[in-house]
Amino acid sequence: MKKSIIALLTLPLLLSSYGGMWEPYQMPSLKKELRDAGFYKNVESISNPFEYPMNAIVSLGYCSAAFISPEGLIATNYHCVERDFIQPNSSLENDLFEKGFLARSKAEELQAAPGQKIYVTLESKDITNEILQGTSDETESLERFKIIENNSKAIIRECETSDEIECRVRSFYSGETYKLEKVLQLRDVRLVYAPPAHVGEYGGEIDNWMYPRHTGDFALVRAYVGKDGTSKVYADDNIPFTSDSYLKISAKGVEEDDFVMILGYPGRTNRLLTFNQREYDLSEGFQNYVDFLESRINLIETHTNDEDGSSLVYRGTKSGAENYYKKISGQIQGAKNFNVLENERNNWRGFMQYVEKNATAQEKAYLNELLAIIDKDIATTESNRYFGGSTLIQFANYLLRNAEQRNKPDLERKSGYQDRDQEAIQNQIKYLNNAFNIRVDKELFLANIKKYRTFDADLRRPIYSQALNLDSDENTMLLKIDEIYSTNYSTPEKMLELYEMSFEEMMNLEDPLIDFLKVVYEENLSYEEKGEKSAARKQLLKSKFIKLLRNYYDSIDKQIYADANSTLRVTFGNVLGISLQDAVYYHPFTSLEGIVKKNTGEEPFNISKKLENLINSKDYGAYESKKLGSVPVNFLSDLDITNGNSGSATINKNFELVGLAFDGMLETIISDYSFVPQARTISVDSRYLLWTLDKVENAENILEEITIVN
Repeated sequence: MKKSIIALLTLPLLLSSYGGMWEPYQMPSLKKELRDAGFYKNVESISNPFEYPMNAIVSLGYCSAAFISPEGLIATNYHCVERDFIQPNSSLENDLFEKGFLARSKAEELQAAPGQKIYVTLESKDITNEILQGTSDETESLERFKIIENNSKAIIRECETSDEIECRVRSFYSGETYKLEKVLQLRDVRLVYAPPAHVGEYGGEIDNWMYPRHTGDFALVRAYVGKDGTSKVYADDNIPFTSDSYLKISAKGVEEDDFVMILGYPGRTNRLLTFNQREYDLSEGFQNYVDFLESRINLIETHTNDEDGSSLVYRGTKSGAENYYKKISGQIQGAKNFNVLENERNNWRGFMQYVEKNATAQEKAYLNELLAIIDKDIATTESNRYFGGSTLIQFANYLLRNAEQRNKPDLERKSGYQDRDQEAIQNQIKYLNNAFNIRVDKELFLANIKKYRTFDADLRRPIYSQALNLDSDENTMLLKIDEIYSTNYSTPEKMLELYEMSFEEMMNLEDPLIDFLKVVYEENLSYEEKGEKSAARKQLLKSKFIKLLRNYYDSIDKQIYADANSTLRVTFGNVLGISLQDAVYYHPFTSLEGIVKKNTGEEPFNISKKLENLINSKDYGAYESKKLGSVPVNFLSDLDITNGNSGSATINKNFELVGLAFDGMLETIISDYSFVPQARTISVDSRYLLWTLDKVENAENILEEITIVN
């Protein structure tokens, strides 16, 4: 039976709060909303991403951050520096998670993991016509994919005029619009300050996504360049990057109802989905993902230990899985609490009527085709979730594919395998020293394979299944996996040897891992091609959907914002508490005294005696909130954030740093998927950062470098 467009479309809620992850250029059109929230400056001052304060905002690639001094000093979250700054510099004998770290001079600052960079956006421009040149609605899907990819590569090649410049083609509104983003990549980044874990992740997973919160989720890093001022990799004689734009830090902070903005690089949202996708996600997809994450957490706990250092190696992986486990669990409950599906149906009845009355037959046909493709994707979601899972196999296959691509002229290679990508590939291999243990990797892979073999054969890759003996008895399968993992290429050092080999040299190797990859190589290519074909068709169909949606919004004098895609965004609102259940009100600020009240002396609620004594002495210095009668630790605002916003600068109406966004509330975390006006963002207060640097750390060198506004 043909599915009705009306029954299957669902869209983001009309804004009933200030929610939205807006591109800077959209801010002038939100002048009324900004005024209502309490922003009375010239709106043009926050519409240009290349002027202050926007150009003080930077990205770590996975988190947001901001310059806070002219000498390249950067503020971000503690949890953003754990994996690439703290872990590579830690050992069982020198555990920086336990001790924390403070460089009292620039000479003491610690090198980050290989490949860690700071990205400063220099330029952004619309290139939709250039990207789609040579395509039409009738272009065959695989050909369309190749044309768009080749156009992208040519544009990037022309844009990247030096090693320090990286250019990216960003898709907005599901491919309706494309922009070229030009960034400066600062390749020498060093750890300046990270508090001990009993401050930086106080409350651990118990308090994660929860409020009241008392977490000192702040850290400082610094960007360096060569003596000639250009971006260079780590060298002893590099000098601090000169940042012309940087944020001053407020010692006054904010109070309830004050206007605040968050500037950052949110990673990915999915607010423009069809109903069949949402129905799957909320009825079973989210729960299946939670089950998968729970199994990964249990496996890591079971198979890692302190003796061989594997617990430290997989600390970040486990923490990430725990984070998403709790988040998605909260989304499941939030969807029920806020009647997400039903509310969207009701709120968008007008749009559905618009479709029926105004959409052409061709537009409806495009929508129905999109829905059919999504149904097909849904059918393979679970089997695909358990396909693979071996870091060893994944990296070796990546290197084999890279070797094959390097036989071609650079512009003919696939994206991800060009000359511009080779340094990143080598850095990924080197980083395995901090994130890979072959024994643990094998156990994680085994768990995936045991689940994967339970799916019907038509949902599995046939040659892959045959090569791993998935349809044989379990012992036969296990023997094959043992054989693959007996490879001579099981360390980062040996994988770097693979990297140096040509495709022919790798194919001539006699090694169980490489032999397995030879068998599945052609099948992998065929699935890669199928994915490209499907992606190109969905891009076209989704762009048609977005255009129809935009037309509807225009008809009711509204505008939409693009789903987050790791580009600079602005969200604004106010410092606000929230009541989410009868007779329970969450006040917008927590205080130092709350840290002591939670202290049990055992992880994750353990603090040092020094910190406890300082809090009990009530030596608040210049950082006390008179209304609170203490130093604020964390605060709530009705700002709209998602993953990637971690470390984002929370600023006041004077563009002063008043906090760093780091979390949301579990009760409203469904907003990450479908915005609800009750959503709250948790930021660590600038006054807690300054109090810690001053009273706890006596970090005079840092306090003298930054500009503090009283």
